[in-house]
Amino acid sequence: MKKVTTFLAVFLLFTCHVQSYAQQSENAKKTFIGKGLKEIDKVATKTWKDILKLFRGKKGVMLFPYKIGTNKEERRIKKHYAPKNYISVQQASSVNRNSSGDIIIKKNIQPKLNIALMYPRITPKKGYFSFKAGYFNYNTFFNDISSQDIEYIKLKVPDSVGSECEVKKFKIVLNKKRKRHVSFLLDHSGSMGDDRANELQKAVIEAISNNSFRDKKNDFIYSIHKFDGNIKHLITSGKILDIEQALLPVTGLKGYGGSTAILDAIVQGLEIIKEDKISESKIIFLLTDGVTNTDRTKLKRSDIIGDAINNNVSIVPIGFGNGIDYEYLNAISHFSGGQFLRIYNKNEFQELYNNLLLDFEYSYEIEFSPCMFAPDIEIELKLKGFDTSLVGTTFFSTPALEGYSIDLNILFKKGSDDINTSYFDELNQLFNLLDYRKDINISIEGHTDKVGSEKQNIRLSKKRAQKVKKYLTAKGIKETRINTEGYGWSYPVYPYLDGQLENSLNRRIEIKIKK
Repeated sequence: MKKVTTFLAVFLLFTCHVQSYAQQSENAKKTFIGKGLKEIDKVATKTWKDILKLFRGKKGVMLFPYKIGTNKEERRIKKHYAPKNYISVQQASSVNRNSSGDIIIKKNIQPKLNIALMYPRITPKKGYFSFKAGYFNYNTFFNDISSQDIEYIKLKVPDSVGSECEVKKFKIVLNKKRKRHVSFLLDHSGSMGDDRANELQKAVIEAISNNSFRDKKNDFIYSIHKFDGNIKHLITSGKILDIEQALLPVTGLKGYGGSTAILDAIVQGLEIIKEDKISESKIIFLLTDGVTNTDRTKLKRSDIIGDAINNNVSIVPIGFGNGIDYEYLNAISHFSGGQFLRIYNKNEFQELYNNLLLDFEYSYEIEFSPCMFAPDIEIELKLKGFDTSLVGTTFFSTPALEGYSIDLNILFKKGSDDINTSYFDELNQLFNLLDYRKDINISIEGHTDKVGSEKQNIRLSKKRAQKVKKYLTAKGIKETRINTEGYGWSYPVYPYLDGQLENSLNRRIEIKIKK
């Protein structure tokens, strides 16, 4: 019993971010963050009584006879009121860390330093996520951050004791050109109104057009959907002419104007984007001005977001106006590794979407070797060298599935296979996994860089892998469940510069899941 308890405390469940281009309430409580994915099903939505308050006249008389679940028309909300400390979306820009004095102050609101982690994804060999730091309330981000500015990157299992590891092998990817699929889910419920729907459609076309001008290698593909109580997939294409043909001329709410089905929209958006087997980066931008009230799907939110996680899809909910459910949208954002944004005026649509597609230019991408298996993980990154502590987190998953691997943070002395006692904690966590998941077999793979002869490195990497196996079998794991391999320098996971022999990122003990 003690053994199981210890494991659950350390490797429980083995098998934020808020604020970006648009501001949001600093007092909003992220009650679900730091807990597992199932917590998303417990995030309360606004009651129907609260929703109806948005549609009552001054004397409390209902403005229209809307009944939940009927997909009847929602009446346009005439005006949304922004908070006093809200700064409208402006064009994103990049600066160095000493340029805050160049920002033009509005409403006597000082630039606020912040950091956001987003867009995590996992491959069998590596993990990836993006981050940006800067003055978020002025959409101004730093362009001079390097790997030396990162104090640490940690992986943590939420709400457990001692279940964390520090990522030792990572780098900032400078050439971020990769195939990307961006999906737009556009709320066309009745509360949006024809004018806003038209501005929304034109903003998407303009943003894609501007991005196509930058996208010289045709790395982007776009999916566009409109939804109210129903959802329609309009087009998937990487060509601006196709996009324009599908959306022009703008048609307001023609054919739509009913109630709102946010989960149904996400489900179909996922189905379309999952068909893309080429793009590495997949992101859904969902804009809504209301709350979900006519979903037909029987799937739980955790099932839908779990599907997004398993397919490396991040969701960016954009709340427009006063009628949204903050907790609901923020939960979707957090657990899918997206961002939650908020705006209040249709005039902000254009700059918002321009900035979202510029995000890939103004953010940094981290490529790293995961150091633990777990389906519910929080990535935490801390930057150093700032007056304010800059710590950001996002949700992540490293599944214990066949072919997936992690990197044990074990360093060996030059030419030695001796394991220092300081690394026993890491080995004990691996033991706990194998002891609890008796259906899992592993391959322990030793790797080196190119320093020394190939024959010596193969022999040394094999001996190091065998030492790790010996530690595990001495604690009771059957030898038949563990294979060892020594590959020397044959399979680097990080590239060498021309003529380079040494790269410490390739000196590693890799644990790969086998059946």
